[in-house]
Order: sequence, then structure tokens, then C-alpha cells
Amino acid sequence: MPFNNEKKASYGRNLILMLLLTIITLTAILKGNDMNHLISTLKTADGLWLLFGLCCMFVFVSCEGLNMYQISRSLGWPLGFSRCEQYAFIGFYFSSITPSSSGGQPVQMYYMKKDHICLANSSVMILFIVFVYQMAMLLLAGIMALIYPNLALRTAGHLKYLLPFGLVMNGGAAILMALFLCSEKLVQKILLFSLRAGAWFHLVKHPQESQQRILTELKQYHHSAQLIRQKPLLFLRVLLTSLLQMAALSSVPYCTYRALGYYNFSVGELVTCQSILTVSASAIPTPGAVGAAEGGFLFAFKDIFDAGSIKTAMLLSRGISLYLFLLISFCVCMAVQIRISRSKH
Repeated sequence: MPFNNEKKASYGRNLILMLLLTIITLTAILKGNDMNHLISTLKTADGLWLLFGLCCMFVFVSCEGLNMYQISRSLGWPLGFSRCEQYAFIGFYFSSITPSSSGGQPVQMYYMKKDHICLANSSVMILFIVFVYQMAMLLLAGIMALIYPNLALRTAGHLKYLLPFGLVMNGGAAILMALFLCSEKLVQKILLFSLRAGAWFHLVKHPQESQQRILTELKQYHHSAQLIRQKPLLFLRVLLTSLLQMAALSSVPYCTYRALGYYNFSVGELVTCQSILTVSASAIPTPGAVGAAEGGFLFAFKDIFDAGSIKTAMLLSRGISLYLFLLISFCVCMAVQIRISRSKH
């Protein structure tokens, strides 16, 4: 990837950490189980429903691409949808291999910079998308809780240690990003403080030049942020797209449920369980929320799946929503890197 050696090593370590956590988690969860029964259950799963689950993940990523497309057009520097789709896959990959999904947005902005999109515009767009995504995550869980209150209460009870942490962290992140979008002084103070701290520790070689560059970028940042604040219909469109995005992600367990031959519970009931689990586990600072997502699945869906199939369901659901799609996203990242490398020559 087009990063310096330190960045490459960092992402490599994160990927290795994710793989180790996955191995440890699955070993602990599957210990003492009849592996032959597990494998036979996996073999008999309905492939068509698993394909539907994979389609849900394509909808999940494509919704982020659609939001980028909508925002860029609204701000007057329209991007092609295919290019936005590439950025969305890049974000999924790097968010999945970094703690608390912290790596996806910086890498998206890096690739946008390579495509001649200034940092001020890309940062406003990404910040706005993440802010609305956080809101949609909480809103979907709240809506489903109102529709299925008894199931939501039981699921929340099963996740009584994870859920409060997730609510505080995701709610706090949404508030902080709203301040970044609305408060010009706050953004400037934080960036200039970071610059002074970097100069103090000799991490910034030319602080005066860097400060001038930051102030120039901030003018464009504030201009783009102001344009977004003046477009309430844009916010509504992005919010609706983000709700569809979260609903698609939360539908993957239902596809798994049907693939295993179950049909007693509705799609809305499984979306309820998964939406609450997503709020609970998404803030856990491990790459891809590994550990919390797998363990949380066993608790969140204990009223849906029987004891003999819940671990199989967890493997299938996480296999589709993370591991398989991680491989697909990696292939897209490689294709984008090849495109950029060719364009240089």
C-alpha cells in the first residue's frame, strides 16, 4: 500500500492482531463442542440465503458510496459513483483491521487526495458521513426497540455489560462530531494545539509553514461545513441512506437464520437483536470488534437460535459480515492501488 514503512508496519501489526484475536476467540468459543456436528451443519446450510447475506453486505458498503456521491454533488465537486464505491470498500477494509474502526477514514482521505480532492473537502465529507452513521446506528436500534419492546429488553439484558458502554461511546462520538461540524473555533483550537504539541516534541519540522497551511485548509473546511449545514434535505437523504445501510448490516443474521432452516422469527426481530448488538460491540477497541462481536452474538441471539446451532450461526454471520467481505475489500484496495500507480506513470 502507498504508505511509508511505519504506516505499513502499523497496518500489518493490526491485521496480525486481528487474526490472533480471531483464533483465540473462536478457540475459546468452540472448545468442547462436537466439531463434526458443527461442520455437518455448515455443509447443509442453504447457500441461496447465504448469498442474500452477502448481498446485504454489498448494500451496506454501497450505501456509504452513495452518501459520498450525494454529498460531493451537493458541495459542487461531484464524484463518479464507481469512485465513491471504491472509497467505501477502502474504508471498510481499513476500519475492520484497526482498533475502534479508526483507520478507515484517514486512508479514505489519503486516496481522495491522490484523486485531487483537497483534504478540507474530504475531511468534511467523511466527518459528516461518520456523524450520520453514528446517529443511524442509534436510531435504528431505538426504532426496533419501540417495535419489539419485549425482545429488545431481553436482548439488552443479555448485553447488560456491553450495551451501556456502547451507548456512551457512540453517543459521545456523535456529539463530538456534531461539534466539529458546527464549531469553527473548536476545530481551529484543536488543530493548532496539536501543531504546537508536535513542534514541542520535534515531530513537526516547519511549524510556521504548517500553521499557514492548516489555516488555509480550515477556510475551505469551514466553507464546506457551512454548505452542509445549509442543506437540511441533504442531511435527510444521507440519514435515510445510512438507516438502509444499518438495516442491511443487521439483516445478515436473518439470512443466516434462514440458511440454517429456521423460520419462526421475523426479519424485524433479528434486526432488533443485531442492531442492539452493533451499538454494544462497535465501540470495543479491537480490530473489527473481534471478541466482543462473536461473544455478544451468543448472548444477543440466545432467544433466537437453539444451543446446538447458535455457534454455527455466529460463524456464518461473522464469516459473511466481516471475514469474507474483508477479503473482497482487500481485492478492491489492490485494484485501486494499481489504478493509482498506473496513473502516475
